[in-house]
Amino acid sequence: MKKIIYNFYLFLLHLLVLLCCIFNLTKLCSILIKISLFQPKPFRRKIKSKKIIIVLDRVTGGGRRDFEIVSKGSNKIPQIFFIRRTIVKLIFYYFVDRSKIFGNLLSLVNPKGLNNKPKYFKLNKKIRDKLVIFWTNVIKNLKKNYADDTELNVVALAYYYNTEFALYIACKNNDVPVKLWNKECFMSDPHVKYRIKLNEYKKVFQYFDRISVYNKFMKKMLISMNHSNKYKISVNGCPRINDFIDKKKKLKKINNILFLTFNSITGIPQTKENKNLNWNLSFSKVINILNYLSDFKGLNIIIKRKNHNSFKTSQKISNNIRVFEGGSAEKFINQADIIIGHNSGSTIESIANGKYVMVPFFEKKLRLKKYLYRFNKNLIYVSEQKMIKDIIKLTGKKVVFPIKVENNKKTVEYFLGNSNLNIEKCVNFLNK
Repeated sequence: MKKIIYNFYLFLLHLLVLLCCIFNLTKLCSILIKISLFQPKPFRRKIKSKKIIIVLDRVTGGGRRDFEIVSKGSNKIPQIFFIRRTIVKLIFYYFVDRSKIFGNLLSLVNPKGLNNKPKYFKLNKKIRDKLVIFWTNVIKNLKKNYADDTELNVVALAYYYNTEFALYIACKNNDVPVKLWNKECFMSDPHVKYRIKLNEYKKVFQYFDRISVYNKFMKKMLISMNHSNKYKISVNGCPRINDFIDKKKKLKKINNILFLTFNSITGIPQTKENKNLNWNLSFSKVINILNYLSDFKGLNIIIKRKNHNSFKTSQKISNNIRVFEGGSAEKFINQADIIIGHNSGSTIESIANGKYVMVPFFEKKLRLKKYLYRFNKNLIYVSEQKMIKDIIKLTGKKVVFPIKVENNKKTVEYFLGNSNLNIEKCVNFLNK
C-alpha cells in the first residue's frame, strides 16, 4: 500500500512539473521543487545552518553515503537536501524531445526512458535558450522562497549529465554556486587518455565554482580537460573508503567464493580500433572454473551480477552456484573470503576490505592487458590452472581477516584516496 501511495505521489509531482513546463509556470515549479526536496534522517539537525545545499540525487553509486559520512563527522555542515534527478530530466525532455514523455506517461513515475544521450551543446540554440530561460526563472523564484539571508548551493555528482547542464547555467545566472562532487574514480590509464583526447565536456566546467575529486589522477584528468579547473579543484578522498575497510580482526575458515561479474568493455575506450575488444573470454573461463570448483565439498560459491549491463554468458551454470542480480555488493563482499573481480569499483572495495582478490586475465589478445585497472600485479591471473590451484590451496585454511598486503593498500589509495580521511577537507569544500 505504501508503495502505491508513493508512486501516486511521484506521478502527481511529475505531472504538475510537466504542466508547469507546458504553461510556463516557473513560480509554481519553484514551489513544487522546494516542496519535493527531501532530507533523509541522518541529515536532519536541530540547529539549522543558513546555508542550504541541494544535491542532484543518485540513489545508487554511493554519493548520498558520502554526504552522510561527512555530515556525521562535523557539526559545521550546511543543511543538505536532495532533489530528484527525474524532475530535472523531465524538464529537459519537455524542451528537447516531448515524444519521450507523451509517448509513455508511465515515465512520470519511472522515467527510465529519459536518458542522458542527447548532447546539450549540440542541441538547436533556440531549444537551449528556451530551456535555460525556463530554469533561470525557476531558480530565481526558488531563491525568493527562502529567507533573504539563506545561501543556496547546488551540488552535482558528475560532469557529464547533459540533462543537468541548463540547470547549472540557470544557477550561474542567479548567482547560485554550483559545485561538482565528482564521484567518478575508477578508470584504466588508456581510458583516461581517451577521455582527455575526446574532451566532449570541456564547456561545462565553466559552470562549476568548485570541484572535489577522490584521487590525484582524476584531478590531472580534469585539469587536462579544462585548464581553468586547476584553480578550483581539490583532492579530498572518498568518504566511503572507511566503509570498505574492516578493522575488526577475525579468524575465519576459508570456504566462501564470490564472483563479481563485470561489463564486457569496462576500461576499454570505445574507438573504431577497439570495437572488437572485450573481456568475454575471461568471463567465460571464470564460469568454467567455478563450475569445476562447485563439486568440491565445503565451498560456497556465489555469482553477483551488478545489473543488466554485466555480460551474461550462454554457458550453463552449476546448480550448486547461487546467482544474485541487482542491489549493492557490500553484504556479499563482507561475507566472502575469496573474491574474483575485474575492472569494477566493487573489486577495489574488496581489496580495501582485506579479502583474497583474484583478477582474471585469460585473453588471447595480450594487448588487452593495458586496459586493466592499476591492480597490484600479484592479483592478476593469466593462468586458469594457477587460479584453481590457489583457490584449492586456500580452501579450508584458517586465516585472520582482513589480510594486509602493502601493494594492495597502494592500489586502494590510488583510486579512493588516503584512508586517513580529513573530514574537514570535505566540510570546507561544502562551506566555501
